[in-house]
Amino acid sequence: MHTRKAALYSLYCASAIHGMIHTLSLFLSPLNVEIGAYFQSTSVGSITSFKTVYLIVYAASNLLFGALTHRIPVRETLSAGMLLNAAAVTLFYLVPPDGIPLMYLLWILAALGGGVYHPVANVFITRKFQKRKGWALGITGIGSGLGFAFGPLLTGFLSRLGLDWQSIAALFGFFGVGIGILSYLVIRDDGQDEETVAFEGGSSQSQGITRGRTYGSTQIQALQVGRPLDQHAAVANDTRIPAGLTLPLLGFLAWMILFTATREIAMWSILDISAFFLDVTSRNPGSASFYLFVMYLPGIVTQPLMGHWSDRLGRRGLVFLTFSVFGGALVALPFVSIRWLFLPYALMGAAQSASVPLVEAIIADYTTSQNRGMMFGVFITAIMGLGALGPFLSGFLIDSIGRTSGAFQVLFSILGVSVLVGGIGLWIAPRVVKIGGGVSST
Repeated sequence: MHTRKAALYSLYCASAIHGMIHTLSLFLSPLNVEIGAYFQSTSVGSITSFKTVYLIVYAASNLLFGALTHRIPVRETLSAGMLLNAAAVTLFYLVPPDGIPLMYLLWILAALGGGVYHPVANVFITRKFQKRKGWALGITGIGSGLGFAFGPLLTGFLSRLGLDWQSIAALFGFFGVGIGILSYLVIRDDGQDEETVAFEGGSSQSQGITRGRTYGSTQIQALQVGRPLDQHAAVANDTRIPAGLTLPLLGFLAWMILFTATREIAMWSILDISAFFLDVTSRNPGSASFYLFVMYLPGIVTQPLMGHWSDRLGRRGLVFLTFSVFGGALVALPFVSIRWLFLPYALMGAAQSASVPLVEAIIADYTTSQNRGMMFGVFITAIMGLGALGPFLSGFLIDSIGRTSGAFQVLFSILGVSVLVGGIGLWIAPRVVKIGGGVSST
């Protein structure tokens, strides 16, 4: 029972870190118009490029820590990353009006810390809860949903109280430091699959599950005869897990990156461009905090729900469904009256959030605990690196066409259609199987 509680407390703490990291990545987005005025910039692209730089470095940080996942301690790494991320945001308070270079530097430091989370936490969590990966990733997704939803809402509330963007940054950074300290005190990793010990009541060796970071004999036997290591996921997803980073597995990863990136490009674009969109359509850029709250509030429910369903029903069809809803709502967004504008925002957030544990669980299904860290590192690095293009290119497009309603219609149509294509690509993604002692794809 003690082992079970330790695993669950670690899961909940990882969820809190996840939420705060994503909060710190977007809480200033509703104030982009105010930030532009502070730096005396009339260009949309010059302000959205802050997020582009952040995402590029965040992606590189994921790759670095994905490679180091099995060589670094989980607790110390996650807490240190959270502390660096939060401390950099706190220092936004000191940036002067002519300090755009300093702003870029602080965003870079924040990204280095934030990029620690996904490769380290995802490997840690999917190892702890091997038979319920979708559910466990959904629980950490609750944290990101809370961060995405309530971060912008709290920003809008504090702004209405009279706090400027720098004071709000200092306040959010302070809370992030607190979570970093808490994570150091709570997270425990003794190298065991605690879910198997706690929920199965038997030896992990008898279930073909890896203890710690080395292969068990039953796992090797399962690979030799082609049996799935994670039988629940394999039945739902028709998966056999190869032991190494084989060519078919890398091809599968490249396919997943290409089509998942459409979601990332669209998501980060809508987060950073909404204030400018609302400034044009309703003359109320401050309302972006409300719409971003509406956008991500449903994710608190849809992430664990979809993760749970995917463990039983399979993941591909659900991924296609979520991408389709996200893309369709994005295309409709600029054509909806202000009275009903909350609806496409809610649909976008519900679907986008729900797709996250689905895609990550698919990656986990096709990997072992030995190669999963690198796979997650490469995957997150690539999709975030491509997603980083979204804010910059969206700002550039709006600056080029003109800051008009028609320009936003063009932008959102392009983004929405690309997400729809991404959903189709993920639905028909190649399957990796073990055939006659070799690894191939079907």
